[in-house]
Amino acid sequence: MKKLIVTVVILVIALGMGVYIAACGGGGGDGGSAPNTFVYVSNNSSSSISAYHISLESGVLTEVPGSPYATSENPDGQASTPDGRFLYVANSEDNNLSSFSVDGDTGQLSEIPGSPFPTGSFPVSATVDPGGSYLYVATFGTSAISGYAVSTTTGILTALPGSPFAVSLNPYDLAIHPDGRFLYVANRDDDSISAYAISVSTGVLTSVPGTPFASSEYPLGIVIEPTGRYMYIVNYTSGNLTAYSVNSSSGALSILPGSPFPTSQTPRDVVVHPSGDWLYVGTYSNEVNAFDIDGLTGTLTALPGSPYASSNITSSVAIDPAGRYLGATAFSDDVVNVYEIDQGTGSLSQVPTSPFATGEGPWFLSLLEVQ
Repeated sequence: MKKLIVTVVILVIALGMGVYIAACGGGGGDGGSAPNTFVYVSNNSSSSISAYHISLESGVLTEVPGSPYATSENPDGQASTPDGRFLYVANSEDNNLSSFSVDGDTGQLSEIPGSPFPTGSFPVSATVDPGGSYLYVATFGTSAISGYAVSTTTGILTALPGSPFAVSLNPYDLAIHPDGRFLYVANRDDDSISAYAISVSTGVLTSVPGTPFASSEYPLGIVIEPTGRYMYIVNYTSGNLTAYSVNSSSGALSILPGSPFPTSQTPRDVVVHPSGDWLYVGTYSNEVNAFDIDGLTGTLTALPGSPYASSNITSSVAIDPAGRYLGATAFSDDVVNVYEIDQGTGSLSQVPTSPFATGEGPWFLSLLEVQ
């Protein structure tokens, strides 16, 4: 009888400890819990990165200990590896990339040995291929793409053979096809899109036949929806969005019927929901446009309630990997707005405590899930 009582007591204590551990354990790392999601904002005017943990229950941002983190001068676009372990920030004034490892439990940043890594003149945006092997940077001042191999263990960058790769005039944004085979570049000052095939083994870029492809005036933000069938470009001066079908064999682009689609004035950035159902545009006219994507044709239809009010000069938009929240930086107000995304309709509603303070001149943001 005593043995039975002791066994029961031990079992109760063990179960209690298990509950305590489950309640107190953090996400990310190697503990087996759900990964944490963090928000990183490039503060262009104060040369720093503000870091936050985002609650996927409420959308509330909590600043990470040690934030903001110093960068070189005028941080601009960002890119991260698919596992969220490494973050790269293009510093447009200093012609380099600040490079960080990301702590999966806390979201804190630690600069990678050798950082910052040199680029061409005036780097403005960056992207990493889906395999996490290669990183590409649009260098506006030299009208070229700087390419690097990424160490999957350290995050250290090594220039690719043949880098930098020439593009058309003043590249501003870039995106990689979901299958990792093609890179697309928005050339701001000659209203075109350059397209390249990516060598899987070397990362070297080769022009796609027919490149560059025409866009409307002043193309800035570029995005490809998850299936890889359609690509979208926002055109700042034209106040619209050009939509393309993507040839899966050659990478060539064809403008979709009905394109371009109107947006609010001065569209700056664009993002697609992880489901591929909805597309969102951040504009300098202090609004976020929202569209339904027709899965069969790629055409866009404005959502009821769109456009949604934002703060002053919406310079960047991004969505967390779970598709729950959209963040939008407001360059002139030094804040980031956070919206909850209705999972049935795609409509936006700003979370009650939004907007959240950032550093000076928030220009770009990423929402990362760290594996």
